[in-house]
Amino acid sequence: MQPNSRQYLGDILLYSGLGCFSYFFLVRFADIPLRYQDRLLTPEAFVAVMLLFNGVGLGMRYIQLRLRRSYPTFLGSRRQMVLFFVLSGAFLFLLNYLLQVSVKWLLDVPQPLALAYKGVRLLLIVWLTELVIVSQSVSNRFYKDLLTAYRRTRQLEETALQARYMALQTQLNPHFLFNSLNTLVAEIEYNPQGAVSFTRNLSDVYRYILTCQDKRLVGLREEMEFVDTYVELHRVRLGDCLTVDWQVDEAVREDAQLPPLTLQVLVENIVKHNAISPSRPMTVEVEVVSDEEGDSWLRVSNPLRPKLGAVSDGHGLDNLTQRYRLLCGKEIRVQKGEDCFIVKVPLLYE
Repeated sequence: MQPNSRQYLGDILLYSGLGCFSYFFLVRFADIPLRYQDRLLTPEAFVAVMLLFNGVGLGMRYIQLRLRRSYPTFLGSRRQMVLFFVLSGAFLFLLNYLLQVSVKWLLDVPQPLALAYKGVRLLLIVWLTELVIVSQSVSNRFYKDLLTAYRRTRQLEETALQARYMALQTQLNPHFLFNSLNTLVAEIEYNPQGAVSFTRNLSDVYRYILTCQDKRLVGLREEMEFVDTYVELHRVRLGDCLTVDWQVDEAVREDAQLPPLTLQVLVENIVKHNAISPSRPMTVEVEVVSDEEGDSWLRVSNPLRPKLGAVSDGHGLDNLTQRYRLLCGKEIRVQKGEDCFIVKVPLLYE
């Protein structure tokens, strides 16, 4: 059975029950003379009352849905909710009163509009009982709709965050390709043999990029192997003066994860802003450290040797910070000392 069918079936049962309850008590215990009661408590009379209550109840439900569809903010505030309950209560009281008056009028009871104390008391009891039941039903439906809207909002937020994350990740690819092509052009002009080796490594690098471009996380071992290939690209141009010292246990390599191209961004940042030559080789140290809360971080450090004329735009580190913020709510940590530059990125486990 579809959710809408179950919902309408529940409404029909609710309104039918309220109608039978109201009719029975208003006839049996109100101020209607005893000689008329047996004539009123018949199956046909109960069916007629159920049709009446369902017609009124489902009609009000239809009007409410139309208003919600035309005005999405309908019943969106506390004041509107209170006003809705007050009007519903007044209408329900009027319906019960008219039901009792109509029965008296059909039976030619003298003064059908007048109610004795007993009739007024019972009318109030029936009305309050109905009001509690209807209020509970409406409240349950309201909170159910609220929960559905909350889940839908969460789903939309997650979709938007995923889209923003993927957009940030794709920003790295053109930036990396631009730098690589500049290096390749220089190699073709001055070192054709080195250009061949560079092209092969570049092919391996982009194969990895295409493989992980739709992934939120990759294994640390994969990222380390990729960085080794990436460093080979720079060794073609710089010589054997750029090395990465991996101080990472095998267990961490197998279990830890991080966003794709994280280490490539950090190594690229080091190459871009530091003077590296055979006389001044660069060693990048990578190790795992823990903070006060016991969380694991990957610490990437290098000697600080500013390159003359190098302008820092902060694009790579800012991009990485935003990706981590969207992915896990954490940020990378950057420490710049007099002779050392350190970046710590959170290691993630799933």
